[in-house]
Amino acid sequence: MRSILPKGESRKRRSIAVRAIACVLVALLALPFAGCSASPNATGGTAGSQEYTVSVSLAGGSGRASIASPTTIVKDGDAYTATITWSSSNYDKMTVDGVDYAPVNDGGNSTFEIPVTLDEDIAVSAETVAMSTPHTIDYTLHFDSSTMKEKSGDEASGGSPAGTASNAAADFHNADLGCGWKPTGTLQLEYAEHFTVDEYEGGLRLICISNGERFLVVPQNAKVPDGLSSDIAVIRRPADKVYLVSSATMCLVDALDANDNIIMSGTKADDCSVAGFKSALESGAIAYGGKYSAPDYERISASGCTLAIENTMINHTPDVKEKLQKLGLVVLTEQSSSEPEALGRVEWIKLFGVLFDKEDEAAHLFNEQKARVEQTSRLASSGKTVAYFYINSNGAAVTRRAGDYVAQMIELAGGNYALDDAQTASTSGSSVTLEMERFYATAKDADIIVYNGTIDESVATLNDFVGKNALLSQFKAVKNGNVWVTSADMYQQMTSTADIIDELHGAFTGDDASDFHYLRKLG
Repeated sequence: MRSILPKGESRKRRSIAVRAIACVLVALLALPFAGCSASPNATGGTAGSQEYTVSVSLAGGSGRASIASPTTIVKDGDAYTATITWSSSNYDKMTVDGVDYAPVNDGGNSTFEIPVTLDEDIAVSAETVAMSTPHTIDYTLHFDSSTMKEKSGDEASGGSPAGTASNAAADFHNADLGCGWKPTGTLQLEYAEHFTVDEYEGGLRLICISNGERFLVVPQNAKVPDGLSSDIAVIRRPADKVYLVSSATMCLVDALDANDNIIMSGTKADDCSVAGFKSALESGAIAYGGKYSAPDYERISASGCTLAIENTMINHTPDVKEKLQKLGLVVLTEQSSSEPEALGRVEWIKLFGVLFDKEDEAAHLFNEQKARVEQTSRLASSGKTVAYFYINSNGAAVTRRAGDYVAQMIELAGGNYALDDAQTASTSGSSVTLEMERFYATAKDADIIVYNGTIDESVATLNDFVGKNALLSQFKAVKNGNVWVTSADMYQQMTSTADIIDELHGAFTGDDASDFHYLRKLG
């Protein structure tokens, strides 16, 4: 029987494990191994690595593609590693000096981490799957060292390792308004670790987010306190005239019946799977304002937008955030994708409840999801091992890191994730690319396969699936007819987490799948 632990208890257990691992690592590092390199830190560099921002230019190709600039670059000794974020989600491989690199993200614009040099042209190639067949395009990158700026601790990327968010919370939570006001209470959070909410007299709320952003949410007719700290942005409550760029949170807004508070979206109607929000886009009640990297500034300004809600992709285009702020918008960067717990992602609905003056509704919706997930998690384990992945255009398997929220949902549904931490430790991102031979060796005996149809929508039948790679037909799950595919809209359905886990449980235990929405068995 399985259970999920509230934030405090899970942190205690993880903290014990982290301290134990740390002791082992310290002992190992103390051994006099000649020629050993420094141990890697959470961001993939060594303990002495430093992050910078730097301008990068792109030449070559048709001229239609672009990359985010400035970008992040990590200096580790004499070596540099840069983050490359493309203007498209269709790139699935980059090649530098004959070495292939897979994307480090799962969803959104294609993002890579590659070794680079400064102040010289770097020949690279990138494979795009936007055409009918994969196509490789040659480009030249150039990083200008004169533009390098060192990142402060607050700006440095990488976040906290899984299981140490309690330490991060101590760093980012700051209830001091700068004007002498003291909080009268705190919004209770059970799983979310990347935001806090403090309560003050007069219905004021202070939101602190793990990236360092702070927002004072003030009722429409209330006075803003004098002497407010300069780093705190003010949002009137309920938030109105919002530009919602974060597509994963459309379902939160829709569930709170707050679509009328949104006037611009970063998602087009054709790309939206949240029924109420999609209807508003189709009717024109919500207008398309451009994606995160290319907003329609003129339209946004003319609309009178006061608040932009972004996700972490905006970190790749800091100039966009700055320009939105210059237009008078408050920019809030939600961090739900950084939550280590599946219910932690769902609990971000409480932050949206604060913004839209729907705290009671948000608490009710969260508690409803929590109760259902906890109920399913208490059922007897199926004992089945489950592999979750998709096949990229190179024939490699792209799976999820053990401990990622998808792997956790599989565990909560009564399955055992087929890969462990050691087998998915090749990258710092949530997705991990494994050559098919290696993936076959680790996952061939999985009882059940769940194919990621949110990324690859081309699999409609079992023949489509096995046609991706010859080794797939040798998997135990294929031989036994236990291959499932997810719906394309699963990642936009945070408020349906309980439904998704219920369907996973049904797939693992052989329930009737005729009324499933998020999973379909391949035949």
